[in-house]
Amino acid sequence: MLTPRENALIAYRHGQPEWIPFSFLDFNTFFANPSMERYMGFESGPDAFGVSWTYEPTVRACMTTPGAEQVLKNIAEWREVVRFPDLEAVDWAKQAEKDLVGRDGKKLDVKGNGKLWLCMVINGSFERLHALMGMQEALISLITDPESCYDFFGAMADYKIAYYKKIVQYYPVDVINGHDDFGTNDRMFMSPDMWRSLLKPHLKRISDACHEMGVIYQHHSCGYIEPIIGDLAEIGIDAIDTLQACNTHLGELKARYGDKLTFCGGFNTNGVLDMYSSTPNQIKAEYRRVIDLLAPGGSYIVYPITATVRYAEPFTQEHLSYGVNFYKRQEDTSKKNTINA
Repeated sequence: MLTPRENALIAYRHGQPEWIPFSFLDFNTFFANPSMERYMGFESGPDAFGVSWTYEPTVRACMTTPGAEQVLKNIAEWREVVRFPDLEAVDWAKQAEKDLVGRDGKKLDVKGNGKLWLCMVINGSFERLHALMGMQEALISLITDPESCYDFFGAMADYKIAYYKKIVQYYPVDVINGHDDFGTNDRMFMSPDMWRSLLKPHLKRISDACHEMGVIYQHHSCGYIEPIIGDLAEIGIDAIDTLQACNTHLGELKARYGDKLTFCGGFNTNGVLDMYSSTPNQIKAEYRRVIDLLAPGGSYIVYPITATVRYAEPFTQEHLSYGVNFYKRQEDTSKKNTINA
């Protein structure tokens, strides 16, 4: 029998595994020195770029502090103002011991528990831009000074690649999960053409570098990103999450790009999983809806990203009762249809 890691790698390679991989059960998920990218406490504090963050209990995460002075006021001055973290100043061996802790607070078994190792790295190039200067000024800068934005995104890509090299050197890792949100709930933050000219070339460099390091690159983007799914497949991104329900043509996109891009997630987060009014049966129905839509043929991973965890019990129950044997049931049905033909 395959280990969870071996099974998941089949899906990441766009094949059909023995069972549908589920990040909660089959992955060791960790962060690598995340305080460089964001204050990780429960009050307020700075990250390594000097950006102030404040914990927001409703989403169980930190957001940039409202009203705080922006680090970068003019994108044209980014070279003089922005100070990238010194990766060589970190004792990475010691940091890795600190970071390799599971959801239950217990140290992860680095010698091998059969699970896949995935490292989440938050605050990608566009997210860092608006963290430094605020969303409004960041969006204005994309229009008024695209050349400076392009150069900044290039420097961010250089930094991320160097960061990923440290992760690969000091941590057990199969998948780098780089975060950079490109969409709101109904549209992208910028036009697809602007994304293609300013961000796509640098994201390709990041993906290519991960492949040279021998690891899978999975990109995370919340929000509406349907117009660029084909671009992500084109530049060699291995997998994409979270594919929120505002992307209304996921079935068609999976059929078109599933042989190049592993689809991760696809759940209605805002309308079902994170809704306190959702019943266990509604949560289970949402699980089945997505599995029936995106899991056929493989190249799919159950990968919910949410602000709450209240949905987890019925969601996991449905995975164990419906998702684990999904491919076996399909194969059995196909054999019966062949016999009866």
